[in-house]
Order: sequence, then C-alpha cells, then structure tokens
Amino acid sequence: MNLLQSFRIALDMLRLHKLRAFLTMLGVIIGVMSVTLIVMVSNGFTYFMTYEFKKLGSDTIIIAYDRGRGERGQTQGGIEGLTNDDVTYLMDHVSVLDVAAPIVQVPATKVVRGDREVSSIRVFASNEHFSKLNRLNLVAGRYLEKSDMDQRANVCLVGEEIRDQLFDGNALGQYLTMSGITLQVVGVLERLDIMGQTTARDVLLPITTAQDKWIGGETVSMITTRPRPGVPVTQAMDAVWQALMQRSGNRVLYRVDSRESLLGVINRVFGVAGIVLAAIAALSLLVGGIGIMNIMLVSVTERTKEIGLRKAVGAKQASVLTQFLVESATLSLVGGLIGMGIAWLLGLAVTLATASVKWPSPEGLPTPFPVQAAIAASIFSALIGVVFGLYPAISAAKLDPIVALRRE
Repeated sequence: MNLLQSFRIALDMLRLHKLRAFLTMLGVIIGVMSVTLIVMVSNGFTYFMTYEFKKLGSDTIIIAYDRGRGERGQTQGGIEGLTNDDVTYLMDHVSVLDVAAPIVQVPATKVVRGDREVSSIRVFASNEHFSKLNRLNLVAGRYLEKSDMDQRANVCLVGEEIRDQLFDGNALGQYLTMSGITLQVVGVLERLDIMGQTTARDVLLPITTAQDKWIGGETVSMITTRPRPGVPVTQAMDAVWQALMQRSGNRVLYRVDSRESLLGVINRVFGVAGIVLAAIAALSLLVGGIGIMNIMLVSVTERTKEIGLRKAVGAKQASVLTQFLVESATLSLVGGLIGMGIAWLLGLAVTLATASVKWPSPEGLPTPFPVQAAIAASIFSALIGVVFGLYPAISAAKLDPIVALRRE
C-alpha cells in the first residue's frame, strides 16, 4: 500500500467519523489557531510601529543630557545641560551630520484669540530645521526661517485644529496669544497622527523667541540631528558620541539614541513577547496530540479484524504501520489547516474592528497572515500526529493475524 492509498483511506475515516474526528482535532485546531493568531497580532504591532516611525524618519538621532549617567563622585565640569552652543559645536565638529535642531517643549498651555481659546496644546520651540527633521508638511504659509531665529521674531506655525477653532480656517497673517506673548501665524502644519499624538494641536515657534521672551536661558530639552545621505546612522551616532565626550572631558553626561535603534528595541520586545505567548499557546498542541493518540488506540481496537485480515492476505508490518501513521498525521494536519483558517478569519476581524474604532491608527491594526509561520505550524501539527500516532501504529503493526481474526 503506497502513501497515496493510505492518505485516501485516512480521508475516508474522517468522513465516516466526522464528529469524533472533529473532537479529536479540537486540541490541534485551538493550538494552531492560537499560535498563528498571536504571530499575526505580534507582526501587526511590529508593522504598525515601523510605519509610525517612518512618518518622522527613522534616521533621526536624538541627543539628551543625562546627569544620572555620570559615575559616582564625577563632576559635571560646569555642564548643566544642552544649549544652543552644543548644536553649533556638533555641526562644526561632526562632518557626517546633515542638519540639527535644538528642541524646547514648553509646558502645556492654551492659545487665545479674542474670545476664543484652545487648551491642551503642545508648544515646541526650535529652529528652521525642525520641520525638515520631522517630515512635517505645510498646508499653507511657510516654514520657520533662519531670519526668524536671528531677529527673535514673534511668529509661529500652528496645527490644523488650532487654525479651524481660532481662525475659522484662515490663519495666515492672524495673531494669537500664549502666556502673554503675541505671535503672528506664518504657516499651518499638515495633520500628522503618530501613536496617539497629533500635530493638529501643535504650535511651533523660533527657539530664540521662546528663550528670550518666555522661558529664559539657553538650555534646550534635546537636540535632534541626522546623518548626511549615504552615511549609516550607527556611524553618525558614534561620531556624535565621540564629539560629545571630547566636549565634556570624557564625562558620561549625554545619551545618544536614534529612532532606528528605539524602533529596533520596541520590535524586539514585541518579537520576544510573541514568541513567549506562542510557545505557551503551543502547549495545547501537546494536549491535541494526546487526544490523537487516544483516538488512534481506539481505532486500532475497533479495526482489529480488518488489520488481521490484511496481514493474513500478505500485508507487511511496514504497510500497516504506514497506514496508521498517515491516518494520524492526516488527522493532525487537517486540524492544523482548520486552525489556520480560523486564525485568518479572526485576524481579518481584528483588522476590521480596530479600523472601525481607528485604533491604534486610522487604518486599525494590520494583521498580515504569516505564510512562513503557517507552513511551519502545518508541518509541526503533522509531526505531532506522527509522534503521538507512533505507538498506536506500532501496536497495530505487531498484531498477530490469527489472534486479530479471532477477536470479537
């Protein structure tokens, strides 16, 4: 008996005992479905995070002052934070950098125009390169310019919600007030939604204006920069780190990261979490395997006369062993395929449901079907059937034909 004949017999047995076969496959169905669905959701979050970071540019390098990184007893050498001078220093001493922008995020406030106001806004102060580094587009007006920094101009860019609520859609040339400072709107930022945050309620003004007329001093919250085209991000980060260490006298006072490295960390977290959860879910495959072993032992008992008859007319032990192994593997494989089909439908439902509530993005959470993982799950489920069907198959193959024919 060849493998094709054994496979046909296995399918016939499934058709003859539909309910019993389904209950037997249930453990495998749940196991494969759980593993596949977890991988789909994990891949979906990874895809989502990658897509979100690309909106701002994954090649952006972020430099922050971190006093806590210094060794115990180490002095700061008069360095109390990042300043505008650090931007100039980096651009003069790190040739691989393209542009750089200092950033000060002013505490949340409200903007006012006449009797109208918008609260819970975000206020950023930076230079003319901020919009370029963060891939911000305009719907009207212009970006901040170097002349705005030099003149400490009272100008700003606003998000679309602020434009609509304060100016009824026509903001250019109009004035708004924040914390007693009056600013003229010279540009409107195109809405950009990133991980629950939106630029629609943002205000961007020149950093020199904010420092001289609002917050005082020259300290900045962070510096963002990026390498020149063709320069790897890691190479630029190393060059920035060396320059900062030279500036601080080899005192570890700074933290240098990139959106690319942050994205890698986040994706690794999602990957490890997905593997752990998938491994836990895969335990149900063992339960399914035990169920297959049990039903195959019952099948051997029920078909004892059939086995005896086949061996009496010349069937060899290897043929009987192959038949029962193929039946066991088919039972498990069909269960795995059903589980993958259910996982695909549930993944589609997750995408549609999250899209309807626009979480975590307006398009919902994508759940791409993991073809490689599905193939691996199918092979693994078939192997489960072979492993747990081995003992019943050996028992069937070793039956004495005379004893088997006499058994009631």
